[in-house]
Amino acid sequence: MKVSRITIKDFHQFKDLDLDLTYPAGHPKAGKPLDKVCFIGQSGTGKTTLLEMIPLFTSRYHTKSFPEDSDDYLDKISVSISYGHNSEFNTTVVDKLLDFRIWSWDESHTPKYADQTREYDPIEYYNLEWTKKIASKIVYLPANLNFEIDDIEDPNYSYGKIVDFSKSNVSAVWNLILDSIQKYHEQELQIRQDISKAVEQAPNDLDGIRLAVNKLEQWKKSQFNPIADVADNCLDALLANFKLRVKREFNFNTKGDIGFIKIEDFNKNEIPHHLWSTGTKQIVLSSLPLYLLKPQHTIILIDEPERSLYPDLQRLIINYYASLTKGCQFFYSTHSPIIAASFEPWEIVELKFNEAGQVYRDAYYEGENHVDNYFIDPRYLDYDLILKKVFDMKDTNADLRTEAIVEITMLKNQIDQLKAEGKLKTKEAKDIIIRYKNLANKLAWKTE
Repeated sequence: MKVSRITIKDFHQFKDLDLDLTYPAGHPKAGKPLDKVCFIGQSGTGKTTLLEMIPLFTSRYHTKSFPEDSDDYLDKISVSISYGHNSEFNTTVVDKLLDFRIWSWDESHTPKYADQTREYDPIEYYNLEWTKKIASKIVYLPANLNFEIDDIEDPNYSYGKIVDFSKSNVSAVWNLILDSIQKYHEQELQIRQDISKAVEQAPNDLDGIRLAVNKLEQWKKSQFNPIADVADNCLDALLANFKLRVKREFNFNTKGDIGFIKIEDFNKNEIPHHLWSTGTKQIVLSSLPLYLLKPQHTIILIDEPERSLYPDLQRLIINYYASLTKGCQFFYSTHSPIIAASFEPWEIVELKFNEAGQVYRDAYYEGENHVDNYFIDPRYLDYDLILKKVFDMKDTNADLRTEAIVEITMLKNQIDQLKAEGKLKTKEAKDIIIRYKNLANKLAWKTE
C-alpha cells in the first residue's frame, strides 16, 4: 500500500492543495507512488498534520490532529492509494466510504478480484499471510518518542490498527524479541550449569568436562542467536558512531540479566539503560522497531528523524531505515538540511504560506513535471546552498561572521595597498597581517 496523491479542498490552512506523490515523467518509475516523501516547511505549515492524515484515510485511525469527536475533515480531503506488490491497483478514499477491489493471488500470482463498496474499515489488500500480522500495519514514529526503557507497563502489549508510538511506549515493541532472547539465555544457562555439574561431580574426568564444553560450543554454532542477529543486522553499525555496540556475552548475575538487550563500550564496559545518551536512545528506539516489526508493503511515518542525532548520523539514517523494511513507503517531516539532502527533488514537498496565510507546495520544476525540468536538486548542494535554495534562508551567516567578513575584506585591501607601496615590512603592515590571519583562521579561510 502506498499513497499516490493527497487532495485537500479546504481544511484549516490548506485550500485547494493537490499533492502529486508519484515519480515524474522521464523517471524509470514514472507514475508510480514515490518510495519516500519529505515534508519541509516553516512551523505551522502542517507537516505533522499531513503525516497524521495518512493513517486516518488508510486505516480509519484517529490521531491528535484528527480526534474521533471531530468530523470537520469530511468531504474536504481525499487520499489516493495504490496497492499490489508493484502498486498496480488504485483507489481513492473520500469521506467515510471506500470504493475498492479486494485482490487475492493464487499460486501463479494471477490477480483475482471482486468489486465491492463497504464502510471504511481496515482493509486486507492482499490475501497473503503477512496481512494478518504486524508487518502490514502502518508504523508511526512521532517527534516526541517515549524513551522510557526500564519500565515497560504492559508486557503483553498488542497493536491496534496501526503501530502508533505517539500513544505507546516505543520500548514496548521489544517484547517481540525479548521472549526469544530470554529462551536463548535460559538454554545457555542450562548448558553452563551442566558444565559446572560435570566439573563438580568428576573434576578429574577431563573427557567428560571436554564433552560438556563442546556441547556448549556446538549449541552456539547451531542455535539462532537473537542478540547477535540484532547486533549484526540492526544496531552495531549505528552504535559504532557512539563507540558502542550490543553486548553479546551473557553474564548471569541477577534475574534482570536474562532476556534483555544490553549495550557496552569497546572496552566491554556495560552502559546501564539510564546512562544511555539521548542520541543512543533515538537510534535504538527508532531503528529497532523497524527491525523487529519487519514492515512489508506498508507506510512508515517518521516525524523529525534528526532529533538528537549528530550530522554524520543524519546523513545515514534515511537509507538505513529503508534497509530494514521491504517495499514500504516512507513519509518524513523535517527541519534538517542534512535530512533533506537525502531526497531526490521530486520527493520533497516544500510547504509555504501565501499572502492569505494558506499553504501551497513550492514546485521545483518549470513546465512539464519531468525529471529534466527540475532546477533544484538537494543531493548536489552543499548545506549552505540547501538552506538558501530549499529552506529559503536569505542569509545563512551569523552576525559575527558577517562582521568578520567585512573586516577581513578591509584588512586585505590595506595589505594590498601596503604591498603596492613596498611597506609590508613596517610595523603597521605586520600588525594588519596578524589581524588578517587571526580572522582568516576563525572563518576557516586559507591564507597565503
